[in-house]
Amino acid sequence: MGGQVATSRRGWAWALAVALVAAGAGSAGAASTSAQASTVSPLRHAIVFTRFLPGADTGKVYRIDAGGTAEHLIRSGVFDFALLSPDGTQFADAAWTSDGLGTTAIFNVDGSGYRLLPTTLNLPGGIWSAGETRIAAAAGDPQNPTPPVGIFSRRSSDGVGVIRLTDAGTRFDYPIESSPDGSKLLYFQPDAKNQTSDSAAQDLFAVGGDGRALTRLTPPGTTTAVVHSYDSVSWSPGGTQVAVAAAHGPFGDTTIHSVYIASADGSSFQRIGPQGDIWDAVWSPDGRWIAFSMASTATGGLFELYLMHPDGSGVRQLTPATGGLFSLHPTWSPDSSQLLFLRGGTSNVDLTDIWSINVDGSQLYQVTHQPAGYGTSQALAWLP
Repeated sequence: MGGQVATSRRGWAWALAVALVAAGAGSAGAASTSAQASTVSPLRHAIVFTRFLPGADTGKVYRIDAGGTAEHLIRSGVFDFALLSPDGTQFADAAWTSDGLGTTAIFNVDGSGYRLLPTTLNLPGGIWSAGETRIAAAAGDPQNPTPPVGIFSRRSSDGVGVIRLTDAGTRFDYPIESSPDGSKLLYFQPDAKNQTSDSAAQDLFAVGGDGRALTRLTPPGTTTAVVHSYDSVSWSPGGTQVAVAAAHGPFGDTTIHSVYIASADGSSFQRIGPQGDIWDAVWSPDGRWIAFSMASTATGGLFELYLMHPDGSGVRQLTPATGGLFSLHPTWSPDSSQLLFLRGGTSNVDLTDIWSINVDGSQLYQVTHQPAGYGTSQALAWLP
């Protein structure tokens, strides 16, 4: 199972992220525990998240209600950072069949209804695609990429209706995010021939939900990365553009990165905002802002969150560079008024807590008080 886990959201990316920060500076449950002494929080919507305690092989999924602080256990024994469906009714997790094939486990937002999708291919984990109607997953294991390799889509209801979306050849494809209307899928592919590792510099592609209309979005010579487990790229609300953190040359060999806006049809690719050690680009639901993390001399080499408009104007630092704390993984609330993110210190960079902040920089708030692994912006989710 170890090789299969390497293809999941718990792979190399989080370890790489925290290393750079340091260098720069199953069963459903009904129990709940108090996250902090206060019983009131500034959260305007309920949130869900997965927590992996140090050394644990499995994690637990929790819910915190709007305005509250109590952590309500949804489900324990998850293998990966559970992903909430776009309609907020289900989670997807990595799982394995009795035959040892990787597949997707799906369960309801209250922890009930746990089921495995049947499969004849090795498809560990996966992401929601075409809304909540399908799951897209990479076939096989990048450490042993035996055919078939590529991304396959199948119905989330019964695991059938399989469509092959990509053919990775001698490389390995990593599904990222479905477009808002479900018609396209973003994915990464290593830039170098015969490369399968998610730690390699990546090229960004979009492909139609039927496997057609394959489009390269990052021009040759410009690469991105499986940064913070896919936080380096996001769709615009209308699905016509993509924001991506990218660099000229191999992404990991330089700290000069930028946010680029790519047309979903591949017709344009424009740099916006500052150049620096930028690691993600997350578009707000209302389309007005792009949140990104950047480390600089001004932040003492620590990653902090910034905002800018999609034309690159209005750049401002959102989280304070104080107390030796770094901030990563911005996750927008449904009304674009707040963000969740992970914040921690360099004394133990693989352990963080969840924080929130208003879009105007007010009400910086610590949501959890149990340092652990909390995943990425895909795993930190607001309920509708």
